[in-house]
Amino acid sequence: MGEVYRARDARLSREVAIKVLPEGLTRDTERLNRFRREAQVLASLNHPHIAAIYGLEEQDGREALILELVEGETLAERIALGPLPVDDALEIARQIARALEAAHEKGIVHRDLKPANVKLDPAGQVKVLDFGLAKALSIDGASPDITSSPTMTAAATQAGVVLGTAAYMSPEQARGKSVDKRADIWAFGAVLYEMLAGRKVFVGETVSDTLAAILMKEPDWSALPADTPASVRRVLRRCLDRDPKTRIHDIADARLELDETLAPIPAAPTERKTRSPLWLMLAVLVFALLAAAGWWRALKPAPAARTPVTGFAVTLPQGQRIPFDDLPVLDISRDGRELVFVGDTDGHRLLYVRSRDRIEPRPVAGSDGAYCPFFSPDGQWIGFFAEGKIRKIPSAGGVAIALADAPNNRGGVWLDDGTIVFAPHFTSGLQRVSAGGGKVETLTTPDAKKGERSHRWPSFLPGGSAVIFTIGLLTGPGNYDDARIAVWEPASRQTRIVFEGGSMGRFAPPNHLLFWRAGTLLVSTFDVRSRRVEGESVVLTEKMAGDPSSGVAYAAVAADGTLAYVPGSAGVAGERQLFLTDRSGKARTVPVPPRSYHYPRFSPDGKRLAFSIGPGHGNSDDVWTCEIATGALARLTFGDGNGNYSPVWSPDGKQVAFSSDRAHQGTFFKNADGSGEDTPLQPEPRPQLPQDWSRDGSRLAIINGFPNSDVLTVSLSDRHERVIKQMAGAAVFSPDGRWIAYATLASAGNPPQIVVEPADGSGGRVQITSDRGSFPVWTDRELIFLQGRKVIAVETQTQPTFRAGPPQTLFEFPFDPGTLPLREWDAARDGQTFVFVGTYSESPWSSVNVIVDWTSALARQLPERRK
Repeated sequence: MGEVYRARDARLSREVAIKVLPEGLTRDTERLNRFRREAQVLASLNHPHIAAIYGLEEQDGREALILELVEGETLAERIALGPLPVDDALEIARQIARALEAAHEKGIVHRDLKPANVKLDPAGQVKVLDFGLAKALSIDGASPDITSSPTMTAAATQAGVVLGTAAYMSPEQARGKSVDKRADIWAFGAVLYEMLAGRKVFVGETVSDTLAAILMKEPDWSALPADTPASVRRVLRRCLDRDPKTRIHDIADARLELDETLAPIPAAPTERKTRSPLWLMLAVLVFALLAAAGWWRALKPAPAARTPVTGFAVTLPQGQRIPFDDLPVLDISRDGRELVFVGDTDGHRLLYVRSRDRIEPRPVAGSDGAYCPFFSPDGQWIGFFAEGKIRKIPSAGGVAIALADAPNNRGGVWLDDGTIVFAPHFTSGLQRVSAGGGKVETLTTPDAKKGERSHRWPSFLPGGSAVIFTIGLLTGPGNYDDARIAVWEPASRQTRIVFEGGSMGRFAPPNHLLFWRAGTLLVSTFDVRSRRVEGESVVLTEKMAGDPSSGVAYAAVAADGTLAYVPGSAGVAGERQLFLTDRSGKARTVPVPPRSYHYPRFSPDGKRLAFSIGPGHGNSDDVWTCEIATGALARLTFGDGNGNYSPVWSPDGKQVAFSSDRAHQGTFFKNADGSGEDTPLQPEPRPQLPQDWSRDGSRLAIINGFPNSDVLTVSLSDRHERVIKQMAGAAVFSPDGRWIAYATLASAGNPPQIVVEPADGSGGRVQITSDRGSFPVWTDRELIFLQGRKVIAVETQTQPTFRAGPPQTLFEFPFDPGTLPLREWDAARDGQTFVFVGTYSESPWSSVNVIVDWTSALARQLPERRK
């Protein structure tokens, strides 16, 4: 395939691999163009066991792939040392199967799977390389012939040299026929066989000999180790079936067989000194349960000195995922009998309930668009958030009832006294409302003098209406590893700090505190009466999904000690993508690597985007730009611990205005080419978010204050400010600058609406929406805004007076539109192209692990760890 170099990407500060494509490829224009299109498809692969394609670059007439650099040895190098132990080989094979499974779901076939294309990193993780490049580099896009294999070397064509690639070709591939994912399954079987036997399953001195063996000979099954499990031999026979019709059709079938083979049957320990650490106990349990695919499986009864632990895994239906969110995605009823979680299918969210006495989760009718679910104490109701409201719905499904406003919620809990405590904003304190509705009461207010920024993630404590919650700090938005866990006491109405350095505190009976830090779930002994944490913390699991930027773990614990969590890795927020759509909603990706993108904005000419990269409204965000056609990225700001976000282009495209936390969230300017210094809008910046720049260059529309914001316009000649509307957000100018449109903020019983009024403050307000609307964008001819996930366009006339035509729904989108006034989408000036942040498949999570009565084992584990 050419030459591969190790390199450092100076702009993104990371090590990469640069693969220079063969010179002959660059001379074939048709083939090169097809390769570029295929590379874009391959770039959509985002999986922990697949080495990523970051980009395709050209310099001096040579094309180069920018690839993820994977440290470690190849599987071929490892096999050269001898056969692998059976368990090691099966674990590697299982990770390869997961990579194939993810690719096949997107219609991508590797076509050149072999040990040389598999790397083992120093942590023991598998990375499959060169995914799909066999097709991308072939002449016609079909299966490559033997002599044009992408990993063919010059030496391999010489007589007497064993051909590596041919040894893994399926019979139909060797015959030159078109191939599908079953060719990968054949190659998978050949790789697994080689790991176990220490030699290739089919080999010859020449290409012809190798192909003849594939087409005619039977594998030498006696070469497999004697301790190879019968189930593994069965997988190998079905993978290496010459007839693709009777071969395993889906790699997931092989993976599930390996999962079950690797799942051990735990034996009862005989002595205390041989007890496994807690994390190992849970890992063994989870592996065993995953093999059962959602069925109950209890561990072997232990001696009286040990309480048995029971659990199960809830597997989501095909095509459904636990969505990535900066909010809790699940809860478990107080009695531990029912689990509720948010399921996402192609962008449509719904709550699902899984009872212990049922195998399949059931949807909760009426919970469309739900976020952050939580059970009532008796489990008969579920509270959740949707469309800027806190709502409740019967757990069996029905009509959702709105209780109070919560436009940017940060969690809720239903208490025994019939009230619900919740955080309505991500910079607010806690509020309380009756579960029957009524007046909202403020319980806590963040104390800026103590460095507090937000109060969030409330949860119950036994014995009354006290609430345990998380305090986010001003010094660490976007990083909740340094947050505080506190208790609000109803008797004194005071807050008491109980723990420093963690978030998402949850009480687990009889005397434990669970919390999240650095993507890890930890537990400490907690005296609920004295409100004291005692002794050191113990790692419960490092395989916990969640969002570190908001301090939320995807975990819940019941009053009976049942623990539920989403297994996986934290920080998937960083793996977002920029999508462009036309007016029908047909989407394509911007050719940039997956990052944590936020607030994209088109340049005036529509050729560039400005956005921030980071948690979003956090201290590690910075403003970047990119060329839409090439994906070339350029960093504009260097925050050094101060967040920079919400960019707005000047009408000539030469400057970008943005908000910065460096001086209490003021507005700053930077040249779009990166030259010059950052300059503030005001001598003493105030909390502000720039929204739009008038096309004559004279004024900025700005949101002042947050989250209770006002819409201002600021003259750039004399810095004079004019208040357009209090309690509003997301403002934009009309093309002629005579009008300004904005979204009102939600209030009791009133959803946000789109309003237009004169930009000079002369009065005369027009409400555009009758239902609801948010995030307006004014193009050359239309005012475009959102209604939920619908994109609505209204033709406008701005002279001599303002007039609006009937609303027209353009399309619905599966992406997160953001929370007012932070807009996660934009429209180009001509109204033909739209940009969104998100992904069609926002998370890899498709299961929930439930561990029943784990605290019995934990009670003994904590004293042992202290020793």
